[in-house]
Amino acid sequence: APPGKQTMPCAAFTAGLASRVTPGLTSRAAGQPWSPQPQQRGALLLTAAKSKRDQERKAAKRAEAKELNASFAAATGDADGVDTGDIAVAVAPSGPAPYEGTGCVMQSLAICGSYKEKCGEKLLDGTVMVQEAAERLFKAPFVCASHDADDVFNYGNQAALSLWGLPWQEFVGMPSTKSAAADDGIQTERRELLDKAAENGVIRNYCGVRQARDGRKFRVEDAIVWTITNKDGEKTGQAVRFDKFTWLNEDGSEGDAMTVAENGKLVPAKSAVSADPAPEATDEPEATDAPSPEAIAAAENAIEEQATEVRRLKDEEGLTNSDPEVQEAVAALLVRKSALASMLFF
Repeated sequence: APPGKQTMPCAAFTAGLASRVTPGLTSRAAGQPWSPQPQQRGALLLTAAKSKRDQERKAAKRAEAKELNASFAAATGDADGVDTGDIAVAVAPSGPAPYEGTGCVMQSLAICGSYKEKCGEKLLDGTVMVQEAAERLFKAPFVCASHDADDVFNYGNQAALSLWGLPWQEFVGMPSTKSAAADDGIQTERRELLDKAAENGVIRNYCGVRQARDGRKFRVEDAIVWTITNKDGEKTGQAVRFDKFTWLNEDGSEGDAMTVAENGKLVPAKSAVSADPAPEATDEPEATDAPSPEAIAAAENAIEEQATEVRRLKDEEGLTNSDPEVQEAVAALLVRKSALASMLFF
């Protein structure tokens, strides 16, 4: 240093400069590691927590989108080859009711579509829009439940949840073997039923004993069990529908005969008969809402046009699934697919 000039150690100079640039940073002795002040540590922790939450939300959206696309493919036999990747486009908004979740919406479509395919009739009466199907099925006046290819429940409507005495969160994800008593004879009979339904596609007029969570047994009556398959004919699960059952007493004798009313309410069969007057006879032919071949072809063409647009955005403009333009195009594609599903399944 020039004569008469005072010098400052490098470490002290650096700490002093940093304290002026970064508020709250104090100087430290040479060789000591720097540690943030309390207010700085709090800010760092908040930033890390926010980043973790953002990552978790993105992961949840990606999983939801993949579930939506896989379920839609199973329900509609989708073969347009468009990869929606990690785009989170929901058919129904998330909410407190199970039927508002995307997974439930798409499984409802798969159940209704496979029922019409295997049984030759609609599962839900009347004209039903796709956006209404999940709620209608959940509140239907019959028990409906389904499990996946590994025999794990992935759907149960309100009547099913009430009958087995389980909330949605516990019913979905439960092995379907637990819907019956852990009795070798009952479980063997149940397995034979499912195998026969898988072989034939559908079993009608089934009667069998099942067990609720509280241990009460009931006999299912006149149930329909059918197999859900994908576009290649591979089994992806099975479903059941029935609206009559009988509680069994501890000694095995018959108890109350029950049926299912609107909104999935379980009621005694006698009260249901007295509450519902016989419909008046009419000579008017039953209205039909079957779509014409031309309408189906137009809907299929609309899907192909939109699928081509999604590919163009990716291949020609170099956009990815995270770009708003691609997300909007995929959303429009799913809307058109839902319109076709409405024509074919409801």
